Formats: sequence, structure tokens, C-alpha cells
Amino acid sequence: MSFKGELKITNFDKTKVKLNNLFYSKCVGDEFLVLQDQEASHATQVLRKKKGDSIHVINGLGSMYECLISDISKREVSCQINSRTYYEPSEYLTIAVAPTKNRDRLEWMTEKLVEIGVKKIILLQTQNTERTKTNKNRIQKKVLSAVKQSLRFYLPEVIEMTFDEVLKLDFQFKWIAHCEQDEKTTVLEDKSQDQVVLIGPEGDFTSKEITEAKEAGFLAIDLGTHRLRTETAALVAAARVK
Repeated sequence: MSFKGELKITNFDKTKVKLNNLFYSKCVGDEFLVLQDQEASHATQVLRKKKGDSIHVINGLGSMYECLISDISKREVSCQINSRTYYEPSEYLTIAVAPTKNRDRLEWMTEKLVEIGVKKIILLQTQNTERTKTNKNRIQKKVLSAVKQSLRFYLPEVIEMTFDEVLKLDFQFKWIAHCEQDEKTTVLEDKSQDQVVLIGPEGDFTSKEITEAKEAGFLAIDLGTHRLRTETAALVAAARVK
């Protein structure tokens, strides 16, 4: 058996593709894919999907599969792939943000960043970062839920890095948001450009960190005249490139 066809498109148009629910699988073969654990449970126990039902599944890497459920077991749902659609990347922004002390605010922020559209979320450890340990697996689950809810096809990666490690990353454009008096720009590059924005903790970056970022090629950005919470600043920065 082979796919009925593969269509390459750059922009997803919700008016042309009717989707109610998306499922996620990383177990994808040439003819079949498998939903596992929570994805399988959500399909069969929550949405009451049955053998023979048609569903749409993403792999988090740009592909969406139209499938028929072929078999259901206790923890897995096997699906026959009928067609595959590949969506080219549309998000190029990385947000490197210091985790908030409050877990709920951190999880809410990551969900909203995904809904707005980011390529990657870096949980940034700075000198003034209040939360030094995060449940990355729990946050990644929140990200996956937001991806499916907002009908996206790429699963943003969540990683933890120190401030020094982030300064060494290679991007076309690099920005830092801080509260010190400085020459700042209010305009970010077009969303098709590979870029990163550094968002500090509630105590802001230290003067030393700001200097080191500038020496590494980061430019200061202005997110408004008022002081913002960490999670608000991250969302404002993400929205600037939309």
C-alpha cells in the first residue's frame, strides 16, 4: 500500500482543511502509525473513537496523516495511513526565558507562546532566576496540548540552558529585553528570520549579563514603557514578529 498523495504547502489555511481534533504520534511507519498511552486513551475513552473511524495525526515535524483506525488495544491505537500532508515550517522564533517562580504562570506562558507561534522555548538560568528546577516533561506535555489545540504541525522543543550557553548559540538575529536605560529598538525582524529573544527573570538580567549579551551580538529591544512580568514580556516579544 502507498499513500494516496502528498501535498506541500507553505501556509495552513483553516478554511480549506476542516479539522476538529489532532492526535500526535512519534511511531509512524510507511503504512501504519500507532497512538500510545495518553493519546490512545484520549482517542478511545474521551472522544470515543472506534475501529474504522477517520482521524488526523501529526508527528510534530510538519507532517499530518489522515488515517483509519484499524485496531484498538488497552494502551495503543493502530491506524492505517491513507494520505500524508507536509507543511513547511512557518515559525523561526526562539524564546529564551527565565522560568517564573510560580509553576502555573510558567505553564500558562508556555501554552500561550505555542499558540502565538514559536520554534523553541529555552528555560533560561540566569543569576537572578528564582526557579532553578523545572518539570520539563510536564511542560512538554502542556506544549503538545497547545500544539493540538491551536492546530499546529510542529512541536516546539523545550530545553534548559544556562545564560552562557545561550550566548553561544547561532542565530541570524539576537535580541535581549532588559529594564536598564539603553538604546533600544522596537522593531523585530520578519517572522521568517531565525532569531532569539532573551527574557530575564523578575529581578531582570544583571548589568554583567547585559554587557556579555551585547558583546555576543545581542541588541536591546523595547517592549513598552511599563515594566512587565516575565511571562507577559515573553508573550509581547513573540507577538512582535507575527
